[in-house]
Amino acid sequence: MTKTTVKIGSFKVEDAELSAGADRGVENILRIPCKSDPELCKQLDGWDEHTSIPAFLDGKEHVLFRQHYDNDNDAWIMRLE
Repeated sequence: MTKTTVKIGSFKVEDAELSAGADRGVENILRIPCKSDPELCKQLDGWDEHTSIPAFLDGKEHVLFRQHYDNDNDAWIMRLE
């Protein structure tokens, strides 16, 4: 996993983690730690896995989908498309 900055609407998380294979289209997973922006995590909790979420990762436009909440690490796991 590599650190990346993700911007979703007015929310900005600078310590999100992108799976190592995402740049090769292998495993497109983004981890958003809830300690970074608790308000964003509350927003993500209200959406379902079918809701597309426009986002910018390091300035590039992407679409995210919620995968699941990681209880052990207090983070949302997102699928990147």
